Amino acid sequence: MRVTWKEANHLDAAIIGQGQDHPLAHGWIDADMDLRVGEIIEDSNCRVQLENRIRLCREDGLFMPAWIVRRQKGVLTSGEDSCARSRTGFSLAWITLSDKGSRGERVDASGPAIRDAAMGSMEISLARGMIIPDEPEILKSALVDCCLFQGFDLVFTTGGTGVGPRDITPEVTLPLLDKRLPGFERAMTQTSLAKTPHAMISRAVAGIMGFSLVVNLPGSPKAVRENLHAILPALKHAVEKLQGDQRDCGQ
Repeated sequence: MRVTWKEANHLDAAIIGQGQDHPLAHGWIDADMDLRVGEIIEDSNCRVQLENRIRLCREDGLFMPAWIVRRQKGVLTSGEDSCARSRTGFSLAWITLSDKGSRGERVDASGPAIRDAAMGSMEISLARGMIIPDEPEILKSALVDCCLFQGFDLVFTTGGTGVGPRDITPEVTLPLLDKRLPGFERAMTQTSLAKTPHAMISRAVAGIMGFSLVVNLPGSPKAVRENLHAILPALKHAVEKLQGDQRDCGQ
């Protein structure tokens, strides 16, 4: 794998094209690499982390893939160099569904609760969240982007799992899943029922989309922490198996 930087600089953030140069890019890397958000690209002079996959419009009107990267070490040095690809932990995205939150009328406490709970249980290399209204098409686009375009390892939703007229999270999530994980769903329900009988109202689903693990969580920070407590012991193992770990599950 090789990387080419067009000029030397100390930028904290840069754009790197995948497969070819672009006027807006600071450099480019090989085209045939199946890269995922959160991964590290390191050459002999610098180390950068892939933070956000984007598309750049070419002169012919077609789009080319590119990445916004964050410099972690060293400096971007002009010229071509061999580089290594690695990762130091899992990438995590959360999607908070809240009409009021999307309008700036409510502070999102559930999303950060997901991040903090996950970081306390496993190594997280990159965590990013968003707040959207309870709209099916917006949620669908967000899930497809996080799982199939960015390639987050863990994607959580929070909110919209009940029976209210605007609760649409399970209906949107379920058709997108390649495989369902009913064990995760049962574990969350069982844990929540020990706290309140209202837990039986939740319709949250969990499963696999591409190479990402997707889990619906309730909307309140307290319920988020309770549900995560039930599944955190299995999250790391599930993602590793999903992404090709061949080790015996009994080890």
